[in-house]
Amino acid sequence: NFKLASLPAAVPEQLGDAVIKGYVDVEGAASSPVISGDLDLTSVSPLEKTTMNINLKPSYANGQARVDISGDGTGIDTLNGQVAFPMTLSIIPWSFELPNGAPLSGQINLDAKAGNIAQIFLPPMHRVKGDIEGNVRLGGAMNSPQINGSMSLRNGNYEYREYGLEFTDIIADASFDTTQITLERFSANGAGEEGTISGDGRIELDDDMSADIGIIAQNLHLLDSEKADGYFDGDINLTGDNNGYLLEGEVRSSQIDIVIPEQFQQSIPQLNIVEEGEERKEDALLKKIALDLRFIADNQIFVRGWGLDAEFGGNLDIRGTLAEPEIEGALSARRGRYEEFGRRFELTRTDLRFQGRVPPSPYFDISASTSLEDIEAIVNLTGQVEDPELSLSSVPALPEDEVMARILFGRDMSSITPFQAIKLKQTLDRFSGRGGGGFDPLGKLRDITGLDDIRVDSSDGSTTAGVGKYLTDDVYLELEKGAAEGSGAANVEIELTPNITLESTVGEDAKAGGGVLWKWDY
Repeated sequence: NFKLASLPAAVPEQLGDAVIKGYVDVEGAASSPVISGDLDLTSVSPLEKTTMNINLKPSYANGQARVDISGDGTGIDTLNGQVAFPMTLSIIPWSFELPNGAPLSGQINLDAKAGNIAQIFLPPMHRVKGDIEGNVRLGGAMNSPQINGSMSLRNGNYEYREYGLEFTDIIADASFDTTQITLERFSANGAGEEGTISGDGRIELDDDMSADIGIIAQNLHLLDSEKADGYFDGDINLTGDNNGYLLEGEVRSSQIDIVIPEQFQQSIPQLNIVEEGEERKEDALLKKIALDLRFIADNQIFVRGWGLDAEFGGNLDIRGTLAEPEIEGALSARRGRYEEFGRRFELTRTDLRFQGRVPPSPYFDISASTSLEDIEAIVNLTGQVEDPELSLSSVPALPEDEVMARILFGRDMSSITPFQAIKLKQTLDRFSGRGGGGFDPLGKLRDITGLDDIRVDSSDGSTTAGVGKYLTDDVYLELEKGAAEGSGAANVEIELTPNITLESTVGEDAKAGGGVLWKWDY
């Protein structure tokens, strides 16, 4: 009855509290003893309130040794098996022989919950659930054992809490032998059970632990939070060996929605304190995985908040390692608007720049302008998405407070529309730190209808409403209608290439027009 940690050998930290209890009986003649035993390995508790018990029954008689294995505990439905091999044992006179070529035979069967077993091997921030079934077959000889078998996972779930990653409905089938592990099938759904990820590959069980695994993602719902929600397609490969691995390929976004926090006061940051000598367990492996990924988003990256409602697109390069990724590149606006202070501003410069920082909080460089009676007022939105900054300027140059006064009171307060009055109050409350963005009726309607854009424009006493929707990844339909008769129109944009767009417009009076736009981002 003693702790496993008392053995004169390196014991995994997760097994440090395990206790061995039991007995061994020796009977019969000293020259040909009969041995039997019953040993329990208990209190293996990788999770709170989790107990696993493994029972070993060793025996020896007439030159044959055998160990019967069984187990029970939290999450274990079935665990049984046996291992047998010939050997010769004599106590008086002392003699022990285990021939190198002695045949080895055995089998182990397992039916259990993945969560209780996985925590023995995984770092604390990772969680795995599901039903595991497996079997291991032993053969060959003592000096050259042959091991083969299979393992399957059903109803699986994986969660990496630090990055908010989650995969559900995991199905995996693998086979293995002495030389390699073959992942024959792997599939899972993303957060919210939308989109899929699948893969296959192999891992060579040599000194270098070489690997070649392919992964394909289709409309995978990988981001699912209040700040960002996104769907992705991808085709990536993991190759390499124990000296270093490479994760390379291409990732495309089908749609991403980013919400800018509606606040103007920076909160107290939370510090990630690491005690001296402490190192995160997963860092050693993650630092070995180098990244060479290309992120492509032709369109449909919607950024909303702080008066901005814009659609972005572009490419990003992801380098560094899985422990310390570096993201470089920029996304520019495909279309959009900025509405603040009861006015609509035209976007003149719109960039989201990524400069290696992780978590990837992009840097705003957005400028919007509106023409007043005698000046052009400019709003500049800069800084990180998590904590942006807003400033005002004008042409000709005026002090910032003077620009604010021109914007707010360039029109008599008694003549503003009710819609402008509501927006003005929300803006003043938000700028003074007394409130957020308030109720957003257009945003709620956009979520309910599934449209990509809904807008209401008011200027010079007239009001125009418009809606927009992507019919496919490359075709965008926009409808607009004003209060005046015959003011309706339909616009269709077709992206022929990332740089060339075909536009067509048809009005209620059947008048039509079209054009081809060419642009180059540099």
